[in-house]
Amino acid sequence: MSGPPGRELFDAPAEIRVLHVDDEPDFADLTASFLHDAETAFAVTSATGPDDALDLFREGTFDCVVSDYDMPGLSGLELLAEIREIDPDVPFVLFTGKGSEEIASRAISSGVTDYLQKSVGTDQYTVLANRIENAVETHRSREALAASQERLSRFIEQSPLGTIEYDETFTIVRVNEAAAEITGYDPEELVGRTWLPIVPEDERRHVAAVERELLKDRGGYRSVNEIVTKRGERRWATWHNRVVTDDDGEVITIFSQFEDVTGEYDRKQALERSDVLRSTLFGMLPVGVLAEDADREVIRINDRLLDLFEVDGDADDVVGADCEALAADLSDRFADPQGFVDRTERLIAEREPVWNEEWVLAEGGAVERSYRPVELPGGPGHLWVYYDVSERRGRERELEALNETARELMAAESREAVAEIGVEAADTILGLEANAIHFHEPDAGLVPVAATDTVRDLVGDLPTFTGDDSIAWRAYEAGEPISIDDVRADPDNYNPETPIRSELHLPLGHHGILIAGSPAVGVFDRSDRVLGEILATTLVTALDQVARTEQLRERERHLTRQNTRLEEFATVVSHDLRNPLSVADGRLELAREETDSDHLRRVADAHDRMAELIDELLTLARDYDDELDPTPVDVGALARTCWANVDTGSSRVVVRTDRRIRADESRLKRLVENLLRNAVEHSSTGSRMGSDDAVEHSSTGSRTGSDDAVARGAETPGADGVTVTIGELPDGFYVEDDGVGIPPEERDSVFEYGYSTTPDGTGLGLAIAEQCAAAHGWELRVVEGTDGGARFEITGVESIEES
Repeated sequence: MSGPPGRELFDAPAEIRVLHVDDEPDFADLTASFLHDAETAFAVTSATGPDDALDLFREGTFDCVVSDYDMPGLSGLELLAEIREIDPDVPFVLFTGKGSEEIASRAISSGVTDYLQKSVGTDQYTVLANRIENAVETHRSREALAASQERLSRFIEQSPLGTIEYDETFTIVRVNEAAAEITGYDPEELVGRTWLPIVPEDERRHVAAVERELLKDRGGYRSVNEIVTKRGERRWATWHNRVVTDDDGEVITIFSQFEDVTGEYDRKQALERSDVLRSTLFGMLPVGVLAEDADREVIRINDRLLDLFEVDGDADDVVGADCEALAADLSDRFADPQGFVDRTERLIAEREPVWNEEWVLAEGGAVERSYRPVELPGGPGHLWVYYDVSERRGRERELEALNETARELMAAESREAVAEIGVEAADTILGLEANAIHFHEPDAGLVPVAATDTVRDLVGDLPTFTGDDSIAWRAYEAGEPISIDDVRADPDNYNPETPIRSELHLPLGHHGILIAGSPAVGVFDRSDRVLGEILATTLVTALDQVARTEQLRERERHLTRQNTRLEEFATVVSHDLRNPLSVADGRLELAREETDSDHLRRVADAHDRMAELIDELLTLARDYDDELDPTPVDVGALARTCWANVDTGSSRVVVRTDRRIRADESRLKRLVENLLRNAVEHSSTGSRMGSDDAVEHSSTGSRTGSDDAVARGAETPGADGVTVTIGELPDGFYVEDDGVGIPPEERDSVFEYGYSTTPDGTGLGLAIAEQCAAAHGWELRVVEGTDGGARFEITGVESIEES
């Protein structure tokens, strides 16, 4: 086989020009770097302020604008308003670290194309790249559609043929001036109506049949029939009807173009009256034709029909024969003989025209038959037209087989398996007996991976095409199918002495190419190319899926390794740290028996803090990937239990909910306990004193009056503590205190690992709380409380309705 040289190809999308606005230069540079490294080709221009961004936007051309929200001068939404004054349609993505429901709502109301909150890690840039690409592709598609609709509108208005456009219910949506002149109706008199006003009553059943056929086949139809003008005049018109569909087969629009051929039709009728079907052209028609008179005797038949049904004799010998007897003889050729005879008699009796009625032949293949009643000089007659569609049915079977192959390809688990299935399908379904698939390897070229025995017998060892003067590389590089009638006459033939004479090259995107060959010249026709392209498209889809599947498997392997490391970490924390700590606690107790030193008390405090850190690190490590076990949970009862487990000091609690929700009880308990502990430790006066006496007092206080208060749902009095309230939200619940609160600028940071505002805090409690919420699919956020303290809201919670 031969095949083509050239440079290495990659199916990269068109470059996307992005204007990125962020007042942090380092973040802007980092974002540009990640976008440059993305699979999509991005050209990123960075601006560190809204004013610079507006100047760049006025001077340049950009496909998308990505902007921060909180910037000096103008906010991101104010910049959006300025951009929309210049270009009302350009995609605008708000990429901000200042995330909240309020900002998101304002962004959507202001018309941003997309909203993305900045986060920790590099995955956010992949998400940003996908959002930009989706937004730009949607924008470009809309522009292309608008341009296409504009061209279509001009075509209709300027067409010299009468043109009527329908929707899928055959309601008229547009009429051009040529159609108005032919029908005599003004366009506004027809728009919004059906074709009934311009079709004579005796033609309406025929037109309705055409309408059904068009919607059924989603194709085109040509006919000649009468119309009636606004003045009531009947005219003959030729009609070209076409259903326009999208890639999914959905109807976009329906066109009917027609012209007045009354004069031509009248002349034709006069000619037929003088010599009905005696024209020599009758015998030259590419379809089988039979005309019979009112007595059902053959008045004309052509040789094509006799050949179609393998009837011996000449056409002239059959003239005058009994058509009823002829139909009975021909019926043996059909899979349903009696059905053919009965249908023929019914059409004769009803004199209703039919078009393209398909009949399956007994020995395989099929014909289409059309019937039309005609008026002959001696009275009524009948005209039959038969057309051999066996080849078309064969193609349909091939398409069905390709569809089955597509399902097999989608189940393939490797590129090599896809190639083997593709080679076999090209051989057994498309009849491409000598074919091979070459995959593109960047360091090698187009490498053969699968081939039929036939091609190996013809060629021997299959070559690897590296781009040095080969038709295969030329087709791969162009990305378009190539059919070669004689390989030896092509200047890029790989082997001048090759036994292969004809070749068909079908590129497989960036994956490689399928090559079919034959030792005969001029073998491959348009049909081979069309069906080959269908198979090639399916192969590309399967290869893309294999690549995606491999990526997912690699991701799963990465997560497995990550979880293993987490488990190893948990083991180290649990065993290798706790054991030395236990030894240290024992030694400390022995030391305290020998001496009473304030230093030893501080060592004990340090040990307690280390134990707390170990417990919370274990929670983060081991709960990260555990599956949930959701059960019905009473939030109020669980809150009271949690309050009893927390060192609350002189603080007090108010429970204002009896809602039942579906949750993993152990994780919900951890979430609530951490929020209660945070409220007490970061807001109460006692916990902020920092002295050992205050800690002991808090510990004593938490066990004297709070349990009873919680049981009653009432307040427990205290001198220095805070009041913590647990209440309901429409889609969740909240934990609120009346302490010092959290400044707005720190609310986005409180859930970060290690963040704490107290010297004794681990900085993990709220991170664990957020992890517990996220595991349930809930959202945890902090806002200002009713009395100025901190309010933690848990939303997206599934409630259980009381029966």
